[in-house]
Amino acid sequence: MKKCLFIILLVSSLNSYAGITGKIVGKVVEAETGTALPGANVQLSGTMKGAATNLDGEFRIVNLQPGKYTLVTTYIGYKQNSMEITISPKQTLSIKVEMVFETLKGEEVVVTAQLEGQARAINQQIASNTIVNVVSPDKIQELPDQNAAESLGRLPGISVQRDAGEGQKVVVRGLSPKFNSITVNGERIPSTDEEDRSVDLSMISPDILAGIEVYKALTPDKDGDAVGGTINFTIRKAPENFHGDVRLQTGYNDHEEKFGLYKGSFSVSNRFLNNKIGVLFTGNTQRADRSSDLLDASYTFSKDKGDERGTVEVADLNLVDRLETRDRYGASIAVDYDLENGQILFSSFWGLTERDEIRRRKRYRVGEARVQYDMRDREINTSLYTNSLSGTHIYKSLEIEWRGSYSKTKQNMPFSHYAYFQEKAPFYNNIITDKGPTYIPEGAKNNLDETYFKRGFLDELYVKDKDWTAQLNVKYPFTFGPKISGYIKAGGKIRDKERIRDITQYMTDHLEFVDVVDIYNADPAGFYRDLVITDDDRIGIKSFINPGFSTGDFLNGQYEFGPGLDVDQLNEFKDYYRSKYYLNTVIDLEDYTASEQIKAGYFMSEISFFEKIMILGGLRYEKTNNDYVSIWGTPVSTSGTTTIASASDTTGKRSYEEVLPMIHLRIKPLQWFDIRLAMTKSLSRPNYINLVPWRAVYQGENEMEQGNPNLMHTKSWNYDAFLSFYNRLGLFTIGGFYKKLTDIDYLYVHRVLDKTDPYYGYNLTEPVNSQSDTEVKGYELEVQTNLKFLPSPLDGIVLYSNYSHIKSETFFPYFEIGPRSTEPPYQPTIIDTVRAGRMPGQADDILNFSIGYEKGGFSGRISFTYQGDIIQTIGERSELDGFIDSFSRWDLALQQKVYKQTSIFLNINNLTDEKEAAYLGIESFTTRAEYFGMTADLGIRYKF
Repeated sequence: MKKCLFIILLVSSLNSYAGITGKIVGKVVEAETGTALPGANVQLSGTMKGAATNLDGEFRIVNLQPGKYTLVTTYIGYKQNSMEITISPKQTLSIKVEMVFETLKGEEVVVTAQLEGQARAINQQIASNTIVNVVSPDKIQELPDQNAAESLGRLPGISVQRDAGEGQKVVVRGLSPKFNSITVNGERIPSTDEEDRSVDLSMISPDILAGIEVYKALTPDKDGDAVGGTINFTIRKAPENFHGDVRLQTGYNDHEEKFGLYKGSFSVSNRFLNNKIGVLFTGNTQRADRSSDLLDASYTFSKDKGDERGTVEVADLNLVDRLETRDRYGASIAVDYDLENGQILFSSFWGLTERDEIRRRKRYRVGEARVQYDMRDREINTSLYTNSLSGTHIYKSLEIEWRGSYSKTKQNMPFSHYAYFQEKAPFYNNIITDKGPTYIPEGAKNNLDETYFKRGFLDELYVKDKDWTAQLNVKYPFTFGPKISGYIKAGGKIRDKERIRDITQYMTDHLEFVDVVDIYNADPAGFYRDLVITDDDRIGIKSFINPGFSTGDFLNGQYEFGPGLDVDQLNEFKDYYRSKYYLNTVIDLEDYTASEQIKAGYFMSEISFFEKIMILGGLRYEKTNNDYVSIWGTPVSTSGTTTIASASDTTGKRSYEEVLPMIHLRIKPLQWFDIRLAMTKSLSRPNYINLVPWRAVYQGENEMEQGNPNLMHTKSWNYDAFLSFYNRLGLFTIGGFYKKLTDIDYLYVHRVLDKTDPYYGYNLTEPVNSQSDTEVKGYELEVQTNLKFLPSPLDGIVLYSNYSHIKSETFFPYFEIGPRSTEPPYQPTIIDTVRAGRMPGQADDILNFSIGYEKGGFSGRISFTYQGDIIQTIGERSELDGFIDSFSRWDLALQQKVYKQTSIFLNINNLTDEKEAAYLGIESFTTRAEYFGMTADLGIRYKF
């Protein structure tokens, strides 16, 4: 039956083609500003012929018989445009449609940035045949966000993972960053993480983006490895005429009381040769201070016989002072060439983040009876480079699209110096450990005369991920009678990946420095005239204390921090005695090289009935081939030096296939209401380090770690149902989703029980697939509206809000040690079991709200973000699970137009100095508290 229907549709479309010789090529723009309007609905009245405009406001309607038509263009928030046109045989009619902003009372309304941005986002979401959320370029410019991750965090169903108080990665619908696909203009960005498949979004500046799209229900023509969703950053093509946009700002960091931070961006574009060739170039630079005060702690849990409640005790407390400067750079270029029947586009994007960090830390390691003072001075550079060449060609009714791309990410830590000092017998006998971290410093002696140099490390890290892709898509439209139309589409894609991780470490310990003391004693006027030697001939910490160091009001006055180590002096000391650092070959066990090839093909079709019902369905096939090379070895300690025994290269291969069916249904019973349903299957490939066949055996500790090249990929069935209500005042959406994941993987710690295994009795940490399914479900609400129907001055109010509630259940494997057997050799019993919990990284509740106001050249917006608590780490039992505390933040953005093309603006982030915190599951014992303070930016913008 399906084959017959397909043949009927195809024959009907081919027969109708005999008399179709004309087509329309057009663009829809805003009448006052001339800016492109994406998502506009363009329809030939009385027919099923029509199209939605793309991101550049362009549309194309083919297969038109000669004759007269009425072209009707609609765009939420704008007046309907009707245009009488005539199509001649073999004619390509070029049209420019200008849309006028709609008013309720007939008076003139000035189109403001917030209103236009809201309209763009609403129309793009409505025009899409799948479930998508959009951040328009106007809204990106209005929000006070430092990077793309922060902008994404304002969309429904998305929570943000932060690093140093700044958005870095995003969680979509409770699924961690590794489950999401990140693209720029449709091109996949390789992972920037040294272990998993996630992408650091902090390197992408919002200033150079034309928009952000989050696709939450896949279609067959998109990569299948996106269980959470696909996030696409768009870079537009050049509009007509010469345009430019320059933003310059200076900043202030309240935590460090530091002025002089800066950010700048620009874009320049023009079209040449009668608008056939367009060139758009953007660039940005930024210096940000992400310094902070930090407390983190860990705990142990004990339960005596008959004690049902148990006792939580502090095992470790760390007080940290971080100084970090981040420099960001970015650039992009897009060159497009409009053909008579298509276009060719070249785009290239580059981003770089350079991080310079100095971390001083005091560690109260209660469980090991140690107090340590350490310093880490390091640089981390993360870069992204992606470029693509694509073309679209229309031959009669057939649309052919091709694309080739090359993308590369690098994470490079060229320098990291870590050194720590240790105090002898550091605690009093009566230290209080069961009342939280507050009492721990009181139980420490803080005896600097008994604190000596313990160990130093020099680290280098290099991770490179490269992707090559090639793809071809073919699309053929058809009509079946006057009320049925659609298209069939098929294509294929090849993606080749290469990934390298290389870690190098040099280290020493205090024993290696005994001869340093001898050198000093022989020549006390030499390199270190003020070197302090302890009574047992060790290098004392007093040699490296910076007397001028101060943290100010550390952790809002809750704790005292000190002393502060002198970073320059420690680096100088390291350089002078560099020969005392030996190569740590054990770290090489974590090196690997990997390649991955994905071959994909798909077939899909979209059919629209009577302008009321749309069905989109199809299949995607993906075949994955993996190759990995790493090292198996056993660390052995000899005379204080650890080396690898029996080290050998090892390889792993894996090949698997997956068929991914997908179907979407959109029903539009009324002009202001539609229903969207989707059922899709997607996958997630395991993290690289989990697949690599590496092994490290620690004989002295009876511990072992290894990868698992046989790890299965995760499969997910996804179900979505959304209702959308919209009119000239805005959009209201309510929807729910349900995901069922199989073969999700976790790190599993268990005991080796095979008595024939040489490592019998060892604790083995390895990734495994869960034997139980994981479920994620929730609902999302979104409201975008304005109050322009109210009398002045209330008609300048613009509102946006969304709320998401997410629930999940997954199962974590673990083992318990039971009672000893009653017979020799009286070994304890090992119980392998699982327990239920929610997905790591998932927040139950996410809320965003903003209220904006625009009038007379003034634009202001205050925004609120709330993110519920998140399970972060899985303990040996539920009482020791770690949670990131709920988080809320207020931001403010103000802008005033001072001339027609010039505006000044003020952005303030984290108005209430909200800290980021984490706690232990049982009694909300604090495990992390980090303060960053408020930041402010003052700048000027010039558009021409």
